[in-house]
Amino acid sequence: MDITNLITLLAKVFTYVATAGVVGGFYLWQLTRPYETESHWLQRYIMVCAGLGIAAVLITFSTQLLMFSGQGFASFYDWELYAILLSGKPGLSWALALGGFTSCILVAIFCLKSKLSTWLMLLGATAVMVSFTFTGHLVSAPWYGKLALLLHLLAISMWVGSLLPLWHLTRIAKTEMLASVMDNFGKLAIVFVGALLVMGVVMLQMLLGDLRLLWQTAYGQTLLIKLTLVTLLLGLGAINKLLLVPQLAKPNAIKRLRAVIGIEMLIGMFVLGITAWATVVVGLDMS
Repeated sequence: MDITNLITLLAKVFTYVATAGVVGGFYLWQLTRPYETESHWLQRYIMVCAGLGIAAVLITFSTQLLMFSGQGFASFYDWELYAILLSGKPGLSWALALGGFTSCILVAIFCLKSKLSTWLMLLGATAVMVSFTFTGHLVSAPWYGKLALLLHLLAISMWVGSLLPLWHLTRIAKTEMLASVMDNFGKLAIVFVGALLVMGVVMLQMLLGDLRLLWQTAYGQTLLIKLTLVTLLLGLGAINKLLLVPQLAKPNAIKRLRAVIGIEMLIGMFVLGITAWATVVVGLDMS
C-alpha cells in the first residue's frame, strides 16, 4: 500500500468514527437531557468528533486532488481541478459532509441546550449520513438501496458512537441514573440493532448478488470478518442488557459493565476499520 492509499484509508476511518461520534453523541445527549450530568462532556465529545470529520473531508479532498492531477502541490493552485472534482457526486458528498459536520460543531459550541439545537443537530447529522449515498459501492443503487445504507449507517452510528459516552457515564453517574439511561438505551437498541441486521442483509444481497461470494472473494471474506465482529458486539450487548444492567445495584456490577463497554468500543473500532478497508483497499471486485 502506497502513502496515498494509506492516507485515504485513514481519512475514511476518521470519517466513519466522526459520523458515529456525532450521531451517537446526539443520541446520548437526548437520553441524558433530563439529568444534565453529561451535557458538558457530550458537548466536547460532539465538537471533537465533528472537528475530526471536517479534517477527514479536507484530507480526502486534498488526496483526491493530488491523485487526480499528478502535479504535486501545484494542484492546490489549479482552480480548474477544483471545479472538476467538485462538480460531480464526490463533490456533492464532500459538501454535504463538510456542511453537516460544521453545523454540528457550531451547535455544540453555541446552542446545545436550546430547542432549536435539536433540529440543527439533527439536520447536520442527516446531511453527513446522506453524503455517504453519493460515494462508495452503492452510489448507483436504486432508492431502496440508498435507504438501506442510510438506515444501516444510522444504526451502527447510534450503537458504536454511544459507547464512549456510556463508558464515561459509568464513571461519573449515580447508580439510579445509570440504570435508567442504560435501560432506555437497551430498549431502543432492539430497534436499531434490528435495523442494522435487516439492512445489512439487504445491502449484502445488492452488493454480492450471490451470497456464496462471501467466502469466494476477498471482498466477501472481508465482510465475513465484519459480520463476525458485529456478532460479537451483539453478544456483548445482550450481556449488558440481560445480565449486567439489572444487577447494577450489586457490588462491582458497574465495573463489570464498564469493562464490557470497553471491549465493545474496541470491537466497534475494528468494525469501522474493516469497513474502511473493504471500501478503500479491497474494493468490490468479484472476479
